[in-house]
Formats: sequence, structure tokens, C-alpha cells
Amino acid sequence: MERLEAFASRLIEGWSARLFGAKLQPVQIAKRLIRAMEAHQTISLSKTFVPNSYVVSLSPSDFEQFAQYRRSLEQDLAEAVLGGARDRNYTLLAFPTVEMERDEDLAPGDLRVSCALVDASGEEVTPDSKTLGAVAAGHTMVLDREKLLREKPRAPKASLAFHDGSDRREIPVGAEPLAIGRDPQNDIVLDDRRVSRKHAEIRLRLGRYTLYDLQSTNGTYVNGRRVAEMVLSDGDRVAIGGVELQFRSAD
Repeated sequence: MERLEAFASRLIEGWSARLFGAKLQPVQIAKRLIRAMEAHQTISLSKTFVPNSYVVSLSPSDFEQFAQYRRSLEQDLAEAVLGGARDRNYTLLAFPTVEMERDEDLAPGDLRVSCALVDASGEEVTPDSKTLGAVAAGHTMVLDREKLLREKPRAPKASLAFHDGSDRREIPVGAEPLAIGRDPQNDIVLDDRRVSRKHAEIRLRLGRYTLYDLQSTNGTYVNGRRVAEMVLSDGDRVAIGGVELQFRSAD
């Protein structure tokens, strides 16, 4: 019955947007995130665990309307997940993260939510893992909103190695998005005219690092193949303009 109600709700929201031309609102995204959280509970002894890593897929037009303040909205949505978990007495293993992405197959007003249970190291946790057993036994702190708000989520150890002139540099990749491009405001600045000002970005998504091409002029290549987005693995070679960066992961 709950699945039928959730399906009917999604159907009505989507048709309302298409029939009346209403723009997707952040509150609608927040409600869908809470529903996804409630639908993916893992009960272990006296605690109820819920996902803390979420990806929201939006239609191209809906994605564009949030583009200018996407990061700030993602943070607000993460706080909404945190508040929802606290109100329902759910347990989170780490501070929740929300990432919005474009999906060409979705119609305006429609959205899709993917989620996973990820521990503080960025690793996905399965319902029968030892991590949940340890938390259920009381060895890990259960949801504490103030503590989680103060702490930054940890992430799997990884880095990007590349040559900067005659020097070889290695830049760590972490929980915060890492921007690559010609603009001096980027985390990795590449002085090459073939590189767009905001060329690419690496983000932590569901416990894995994903490379996104930001609609650059000359494209982003991984191991010789042009990509729009791709989950990176240890040893992958990323070509941007005339620069090659090697992704290194401790996994």
C-alpha cells in the first residue's frame, strides 16, 4: 500500500507540473528525499538506519532553474534530510549529502532519487555489514544533529597527479567538489587555451568519486574516451586540453 501511495503521489506531482506549467519547487524535492529515506530503512536491533547519500535526478529545464544556486540548495536539502531523520528518531552513519544531476530522459516536473547508506569513510554499507552491528551495539554515536553539523564528512583517500610545467603536483580529492579549469578560482587551474574556464568537476557521489564535464568546449577524456560523467577508478587517466591527470585512489 505504501508503494502504491508513493507511486500515485509521484504521478500526480508530475502531471500537475506538465498540465499547469508549474515549476518544480525545492520543497517538492525535500519531500521526495524524505520519502526515499523512509522507504529505505534498515532495522538493526533497537536502531533504524537510513541512507545518508542521495542523488536527485532532474529534467534539463528543472536542473537549469537551480543551476545558479545548486550547491547552496544541495546543502539545504542535506539539512532537511538531517532534520527529517532526527524527527523520526532514525540513525545516520555520517552527515547526509545531496547531489543534483541532469537527466535528459526526465520530463519537466519529474524527478528521481537514488540513495545509499555510506559510512564516514565514504564506503557504502550493506545491511548485514559489521559497521551496522557496531553501531547497534553502541560503539558509534547515534544521530546527533549538532555534532553532525559541526563535522565535515570524511571521504575515501584519493588524489589527482599531473605535471605543472616542469613540476609534478598531486592534489588531494575530498568530500568537497574539486573544480578544474582555466579560471583562477578553480581548485586546479590549467593554463591552456583548450581548457574551458569551468571545464570539469569531481564530486563524491554515493561513496565514489565521479568526474563531470561541465559542458566544456573541447571535452573531457578518460582513458582516451570522451565522457560527460564517469565514476573514477584507481589509475584512470583524465585528459583535459593538453594536460593529463592521473586519478589515484587508496581503495
